[in-house]
Amino acid sequence: MMQIAPNDSGSRWKAFSIILAIGILIRLVFLLWLADKPLMSDAVNYNDMSGQLLSGEAFVPYWPPGLPLYLAAVHKLFGPAAIAARLGMLAFYVGTSVFVWRTAVLMTESAVAGNIALGFLAFSPASIHASVEPLTQLPAAMCVTIIAYCLIRLESVQSMGNLGLLALSAGYLTLIRPSSLLLVAALPFYLLWRTRRWMPSLAVTAVAALVVGSWTGYVYEKTGRLVKINTANSANFYLGNNAYTPVYRTWWLGSHHSPPEVPAAFLEERDRIMELDAPAQEAEFSRLAKEHIRQHPELFLLRTLNRICTYFAFDTFAGAYLIGNYGVPKLLGLATIAVDALVYILIAVGSILYFAVPGSTEVSRAPFLLLGLALLYALPYFFAFSHPGYHYPVEPLLMILSSGFFAYLIGQGVSLRNIVVHRSTLLTVVLAAFSFIQVEFFSIVMLHRM
Repeated sequence: MMQIAPNDSGSRWKAFSIILAIGILIRLVFLLWLADKPLMSDAVNYNDMSGQLLSGEAFVPYWPPGLPLYLAAVHKLFGPAAIAARLGMLAFYVGTSVFVWRTAVLMTESAVAGNIALGFLAFSPASIHASVEPLTQLPAAMCVTIIAYCLIRLESVQSMGNLGLLALSAGYLTLIRPSSLLLVAALPFYLLWRTRRWMPSLAVTAVAALVVGSWTGYVYEKTGRLVKINTANSANFYLGNNAYTPVYRTWWLGSHHSPPEVPAAFLEERDRIMELDAPAQEAEFSRLAKEHIRQHPELFLLRTLNRICTYFAFDTFAGAYLIGNYGVPKLLGLATIAVDALVYILIAVGSILYFAVPGSTEVSRAPFLLLGLALLYALPYFFAFSHPGYHYPVEPLLMILSSGFFAYLIGQGVSLRNIVVHRSTLLTVVLAAFSFIQVEFFSIVMLHRM
């Protein structure tokens, strides 16, 4: 691992506190601008579900419960106003900031790297937006980052507190984004392989299962139905795999709901299914998706390739949200998209180049661990439908990796050219593929909109 002399403890925490305070201040200013604006899009659904939970209503959950459970607690304490939900999201920003910084310092042994990663998080438009709107991106990002920190920490220190934090984060992540179940299921096997002990693996499995099982039991007690967390998962599988799903924009049917953009035949089929009860809906959505894949495997493969590409493309969500939901001038929204794209490309390229830094991977498994977590989290989206906004929960992992690269450049005073030459063939292939994905997405989506 590269060695960069850390600052003294006081200076390290002072820099951390200043960057965090600036990030919070930016979000509070944005929050003041949003104060008189109602919640929009999925934020409305999560907030409404929190109200159902508070009222004790019996319902089969369509949306994942992780965020609504948190919002229910926020509203219980501070009332039903939208401003309470938005303020409550700042807790996830603070939590993510703490563990992004600690993970970067732990991996690189550099306070400079920690501050760079923290700076990326503080100034990223996507992060600012996710910090004040009740959406699942930032809570999921916090849990993924905590999992990464705990796993890296377990390499040197094994404690019940660390295992407990890991297990709780894994369980809550599953409630926030049920698609992350693959990542969570892999954790016990990783722990068994690394520790050669059954206890850590069983403890994490038991606590995570208890978190998920408690929710499942709650729904069963209220409705008498055994629900696998929520019912939207089969619907998402269908939205990404049916006769009307676009070949490239596989997310389209999930975010557009009316003609003329959406075929009338699809709306008729969807409305027919939605008239069924929840278990029948799940079964029918799954049946239709599987049937379409069997009949057209070539389309499934092509869509899957495109889902992979769009997942790693730069995100347009924050800027498009401002234009579409809050009516900001189009030029300002496009500028937000441009800044967001620049930050994302910077951290993505920096995370790729980190693997070319001399000594960065010879001693520590941490970089490969972060990469593995990011890929495991992403994998389910390659089979349903995908959008660049879905990669946000793994962006903090990229910030951590790229911070190590930029800290190395600063600390060692080396040129970018010398690092690229270190592993030129592999870097050329990966960077070329990443560049192609960005150009393709810009050409198909952004230019088409313009």
